[in-house]
Amino acid sequence: MPLTFGSHVLNRILGDLHLTCLDVGARRGFTDDLLPIAGAVEAVGFEPDPEECADLNTRATSQLHPWRSLRYVPVALGPSGSRTLNLYRQRGCSSLLEADQDLARRFARSDYFEPEGSVQLVTVPLDEAAQRYGLTDAVYMKIDVQGYEDQVFASGPQLLAGSLLAIRTELSFIPLYKNQPLFGDIADQLRKYGFSPMGFEELHHWRRRTKVKHPRIAPGPIPYSRGQIVHGDVLFLRDPETLPDDSIASIERLLIAAFLAMTYQYLDHTADIFMRPQVSRYLAEHYQCNVESVLIEASASLRRRHRANARRIRIQNFKHWARRKLGT
Repeated sequence: MPLTFGSHVLNRILGDLHLTCLDVGARRGFTDDLLPIAGAVEAVGFEPDPEECADLNTRATSQLHPWRSLRYVPVALGPSGSRTLNLYRQRGCSSLLEADQDLARRFARSDYFEPEGSVQLVTVPLDEAAQRYGLTDAVYMKIDVQGYEDQVFASGPQLLAGSLLAIRTELSFIPLYKNQPLFGDIADQLRKYGFSPMGFEELHHWRRRTKVKHPRIAPGPIPYSRGQIVHGDVLFLRDPETLPDDSIASIERLLIAAFLAMTYQYLDHTADIFMRPQVSRYLAEHYQCNVESVLIEASASLRRRHRANARRIRIQNFKHWARRKLGT
């Protein structure tokens, strides 16, 4: 296993943990957010298209991957029943909700949401699917189901109140689909289960007359403008204060929460967990872990990674600028 966050001790701790993690809407493969802790992750993706799901499983078994295990299940999640999946030209915009065509035109995205038929799906509640596929211990969920996220959450109260510790969910600030819940609705829904929004992992702004995104220059009479915030992905973490530390099992769960926070670079959350007397005592006894030293190593490692990513983005932006200037 590669060195985890710059620390051999963290490597040993992570090696003893098992993280069942879910990707709901995994058509392009399992999320790469968890790559820093991939060796401990039992990855399960949900892809309702049977052919696509079979292809993903074939690739999972025939190609090398970094996960402890990887599989996909052909299930659409939501309240139990038959649903109509509306297909749009931009397949990533297909949804169990109906697109707001007027809004799409307003933001120069009418081609994205041009209808191309529909298919019938049977949706399975999240809690039922967790039971069926042995996922009741899931600690992480990434979800992108085009405006239907609140219904998936509503179908999984046991999982949300129980094992889940981190959720990355897509959400919107304007209703791209009819009757779509917005940011505040999802935040309120998850807050009831002890989750707090941490930050944006992805954010999209749309202009009204062009698909060109700020700060690029668009053709026409208004070449420059900022765009309106429309949708993005937000990370929610369960508040550490809501997690007990009165047993070995609960301490191991706290350690998993700490590693998930660290993976997304929220080291303050990790520190609050590691420094709890019961947890630091457990780490010292089982791993000869000096918590302060480990946190210093992890902080330095994350800072190096941040600098490397920032350098890579600067180079990409320069190359894009150069191509534009050269007209290639």
